[in-house]
Amino acid sequence: MAEAGYLEPADILDGLYYWQLTPNGTRLAMEPKRKRIGHDKVQTIISELLARAKVINSDPNRLQRITLKLFGSALEEHDDYGDVDVSIAYVRRQLSDIERERLENRLKARQSKSDRQSFHGRLMGAERQDTREIMAFLKKGLPHLSLMNDDPMDLGTPYRWLVDHDVKTDRPDDVSDDIVRPNGPSILDQYPRKPLPPITLLEARHRTISADTKVAIHDLHIGLEDAATLEEQMWSPKVTREGAFIANDIRSQKRVKFAGFQHLCPIWKKDLGGVAMLKEALDWCDEHKVWVRDLYPGVSIQRSDRTHIIRLGWGHDLIYFNVGGKSTTGSLLPRNRTRVSKIDLAGAYAVGRALSKMYDESRSAKMPWFSADILLPLVELDRLPDFPRLHKTGAFREGAFQGLREITFF
Repeated sequence: MAEAGYLEPADILDGLYYWQLTPNGTRLAMEPKRKRIGHDKVQTIISELLARAKVINSDPNRLQRITLKLFGSALEEHDDYGDVDVSIAYVRRQLSDIERERLENRLKARQSKSDRQSFHGRLMGAERQDTREIMAFLKKGLPHLSLMNDDPMDLGTPYRWLVDHDVKTDRPDDVSDDIVRPNGPSILDQYPRKPLPPITLLEARHRTISADTKVAIHDLHIGLEDAATLEEQMWSPKVTREGAFIANDIRSQKRVKFAGFQHLCPIWKKDLGGVAMLKEALDWCDEHKVWVRDLYPGVSIQRSDRTHIIRLGWGHDLIYFNVGGKSTTGSLLPRNRTRVSKIDLAGAYAVGRALSKMYDESRSAKMPWFSADILLPLVELDRLPDFPRLHKTGAFREGAFQGLREITFF
């Protein structure tokens, strides 16, 4: 990632070494993670966008016209694409005062209450509403279309005109199919590259334990979300004021002795459906005598306001996780035991990853508030079906698939 220009060393003196995002890395991190698309889909998106732009630029009830430039990976032939990058610019129409006032009044009437009360909403309410409606019209049903206000010429990146418009005549301008290549380098390429250090990993001084050594867990918390952090603490060197790398001393940090536990049970790394992964993880737990094997084999899902919970077990004897948009959180420690090993955490981690995958695959976050119980041994599927799709057709009910029971809507 660093050699590709997405990460760089942070400026550190007398502290723990860490990486930070470059501008390219920030852009990559902000991109929505969607299923990649083929060339035909890219062309379909562009064709639909051109048709919609034509509607916008001929609409007499718009304050603005738009121009569009295609840039990024869609300019070239690839096996697949992440999205279709298009630069959009808004140009105000040349209107009489009477016509402009008429259009502005219509647009202001459609403003939201909160926008009308904001400073910019009062100052430029009509234009903001016009821009908002244009963007919504262009984007509707095209999740792989990425519309940005950045001009490729300013960014120094090649582009091709899709739509140009003459505001004097209020008619479309002809555009060339040629790719425009700016003379200057991209703004992102102008960013100075920091040299990479000769070493970036150095094992810390710590109190090692074997995989099956039991450790007291009083006043200890280790969650699904902590696995990567513990490894980072274990392997990140400390940087002295002179810039030298030395091993970090973490002997007093009880949690870090478990670092790397998740790799002892690699089932979560396999390309499996969530149900198949959970069953295989539980088999592993049974083989290695991990406490999770004693839980009741029932999975319950609860979706309500700000709650995205999936559980394995029954009553107070369970393991559960909160599935968020960016991360899944939840303790890997048992409630009725006082000591655990790396093996115990590894099994619980694999179970947690499988449960999180089941929640995501079923798209439970898109459901109305509900709860459902699933008896795992009866489920014959490798992955849960799309719950919103079943609900839309009226098929989301007990017995919709083997093992689904006790559905409740709030």
